[in-house]
Amino acid sequence: MTGSVHIKNKTWSVKLSYKDATGKWKSKWVATQHPSKGNKKKAEAEIPALIKQYKYLENGESDGSTVLFVDSAKQWLKYKQGKVRASTYEGFKIYVNKHIIPYFEPLKLSLDSVTPKHIKDYYENKFRNGRTDGKGGLTSQSIRKHSMVLKQIFNDALIAEQVKRNPAAGVPLPKQEQRDIAVYLTADEANKLLSVFSGHKFQVLVYLTLYCGLRRSEVLGLRWQSVDLDKGAITIDHTVVQNGTISRENLTKSEASAGTLKISSELRDLLTALKKQQDANRETFGDTYIESDYVFVFQDGKLYRPDYVTREFQKVLRKNGLPPMRLHDLRHSAASIIYDMGGDIKAVQEYMRHADIETTGNIYTRITAQRKQIYADGLSKVLTLKK
Repeated sequence: MTGSVHIKNKTWSVKLSYKDATGKWKSKWVATQHPSKGNKKKAEAEIPALIKQYKYLENGESDGSTVLFVDSAKQWLKYKQGKVRASTYEGFKIYVNKHIIPYFEPLKLSLDSVTPKHIKDYYENKFRNGRTDGKGGLTSQSIRKHSMVLKQIFNDALIAEQVKRNPAAGVPLPKQEQRDIAVYLTADEANKLLSVFSGHKFQVLVYLTLYCGLRRSEVLGLRWQSVDLDKGAITIDHTVVQNGTISRENLTKSEASAGTLKISSELRDLLTALKKQQDANRETFGDTYIESDYVFVFQDGKLYRPDYVTREFQKVLRKNGLPPMRLHDLRHSAASIIYDMGGDIKAVQEYMRHADIETTGNIYTRITAQRKQIYADGLSKVLTLKK
């Protein structure tokens, strides 16, 4: 088998030429992610790996029996670079390089020999002891992302006629039970949380996250150019995401996530005061001030890391004796409070900017179950039997 590079649709593609089992010359084209200008050598550097991956074609095989699964996973990851958002690709790198490859490499499974049981065993292993720091297992939500990656790897192999079926399709995820349960604060609980952040550097950040039901990526991605203090509105059009590296993009999680949100007069006053404080900090630090347009930064203008915000948020909770929760639970709590105000599932979907009603329905169902227990507990305190 030989390989050569050619320009197709302004990018380099590799043409693999080989003789099949009958001795007939055939070719297979494989697209790379390298633009045509100045990247010929990079494209040529991929030829040896592609020859190894598609060597099975010379024997007339199409079932991937000579391709190791881990090699296919590596090739899939390389193929995805440049085709998805940078933050999404960073996530893929973590799933493939830190989890999938280390688990499957010792098994030395060919692509076609991976079975649904192998996939199920992988999920169970990650659920029990999948954290890279050795401190326990991953949540069902995290494993669901691993599942998505595995399904894509095998779907692409299916299209390339390397496998006859996708072994990851239909494999159930481990049940979550009591781990990592989302928190849905009531209005009273939310007000108590806001009170402990009064005067804290995250006061406005926490209030805005809770009030607007923002994701961490959205609140940290808020820039002053997207804040209209006169009209009392903010526009969600930029995100800050951390997956290994930090990605700052003029993109949101979905089309439905983008949009302009109204804010209260109290929140507008808080943002106005924050803007004035940043202007004062800029004068104080002078040339050492780090310029950016982001709303939430350190006093010297340095940008917050997403993981720093999460740690600091939880530190304040512990210090004040509040139950543990994630910053993302403030978004859940916004939905919870809307529910308590009488909002129906459609109202929750629109306010939370969910792309589909199914996501809202899952949250709505969980809030309903939690509220029923709260109401039952409350009734047990006010209704007493006479002795």
